[in-house]
Amino acid sequence: MATGRSSFAKRQRDMAKKAKAQAKREKRLDKSEFLDDSDSEEVVDGPKLSNDDVMARIEDLHRRYDDGQMDLDTFDEQRAALMAQISVD
Repeated sequence: MATGRSSFAKRQRDMAKKAKAQAKREKRLDKSEFLDDSDSEEVVDGPKLSNDDVMARIEDLHRRYDDGQMDLDTFDEQRAALMAQISVD
């Protein structure tokens, strides 16, 4: 009969997966704390932008992501913030 224990390799994979997830969380938190000036332009909490301005910033954001200037997590966060600013009349 099989025992209820995990194999050593399975435990190692699980531990590695958890460590990778933790490192990813920490990296994401570090980036949000230390945004440089070019990234802070993308996330605007001040005056409301027009839809044309928001779309122009989204286009620039896509271009920068395609050029490899930012990672997927940063891209997703900034795109979500910009999409939230689009107003539907």
